[in-house]
Amino acid sequence: MTNDLFHQDSFEHDLRALEGFVVNNPELDQLENLVGQFNIFEAMGVIRQEIRHSDFLAFLLNPAENHGLGDYFLKRFIQKAIIAYRGGNPPISLIDIDFWDLTETFVLREWNNIDILLENRPHNFAIIIENKISSTEHSDQLRKYRSLAEQHYPDWKLICVYLTQEGDIPSDECYVPLDYRTICQLVEDLLDKRSSILGADVKTILFHYAQMIRRHIVSDSPIADLCRKIYQKHRRAIELIIEHRPDLQASIREYLEEIIQKQPELLLDHCSKMYIRFIPKKLDFPSLRKGEGWVPSGRMLVYEFRNYVDRLSLGLVIGPGPQEIRQKLFEMAKKEKDILKPSSKTLPASFCTIFTRDFLKQKDYESATLENLKPKIDKAWDFFLNHEAPKIEKILTSQPWI
Repeated sequence: MTNDLFHQDSFEHDLRALEGFVVNNPELDQLENLVGQFNIFEAMGVIRQEIRHSDFLAFLLNPAENHGLGDYFLKRFIQKAIIAYRGGNPPISLIDIDFWDLTETFVLREWNNIDILLENRPHNFAIIIENKISSTEHSDQLRKYRSLAEQHYPDWKLICVYLTQEGDIPSDECYVPLDYRTICQLVEDLLDKRSSILGADVKTILFHYAQMIRRHIVSDSPIADLCRKIYQKHRRAIELIIEHRPDLQASIREYLEEIIQKQPELLLDHCSKMYIRFIPKKLDFPSLRKGEGWVPSGRMLVYEFRNYVDRLSLGLVIGPGPQEIRQKLFEMAKKEKDILKPSSKTLPASFCTIFTRDFLKQKDYESATLENLKPKIDKAWDFFLNHEAPKIEKILTSQPWI
């Protein structure tokens, strides 16, 4: 009886919190009025799409585009990067940028996966921009991009920019951290000082872009302040809403488990939201069930979906276990280069991925739902089952020592 009363009280408390959030809430009405104004970038659903932000920034930075800005925005952006330079003396001075004609600067998108590359041959300088909105750097990508640029532009002046929502400190100290507050200020400064020479359509799109950044990306905007006030006042209701919101990562996990269990020749192993593991019955060798402290089944070799927030891949992983067996699996993988590719040149102490298949990439998650991701997952899954899994199975079953 006491337990029932507790649950009843908890339910009524939650109900009152939700009612207080949606009824007679002037702050919420004010917020809805602010965000209710039409914005073209919001209408297109590009608020947190890094690719679309990079496209628009590349457009503004390109002197050859038809925005009528010439090299004005480009110069101001480079000057901000020089001011934020952390490595002592920057390779380019503020005076250089002020006097140089930068109209022959080429702007490249996704050159060797670099988000934006600025190349200026008359003055022998290049600038690489790694742009992050909702994701973070990974796989030592900053250092790799810098090395690529240094090799491609030997003896050139090089500036590397790490552009993030809040100006995060990059892992590579050669990068300059910039934030989207700076981008917003540059656009607003452009509207203020160059308004008389800008076309009406260009002014409108610039206004909408700055407005969108203020609304959704920078943390010191009126909307951000209002959101904090609403959260402080209605914390319980908001946490309830968050608790019951749709979770794409969890939905993908459920779908992956479902498609695995539909295959009678596959055995589902230990799973979490981030890692969904399985093994074909034909590869479930007793000799490989000597794992140590990884999955409860003791399997040393399993397929593993890596279900990250912004990407999905499938790997075949050698886990902890007797070193002799692990080394044999690793040497086998090195010999079978057509289908297997170890993630390192030498066998790591704990885990080694010997096969990888990308299922979803970062760009697939932009404004994504499970329903529009399913066809992409299904296509990659069918290719794996029909083309890659049989080859891997043949390699493993042909090993006499297993």
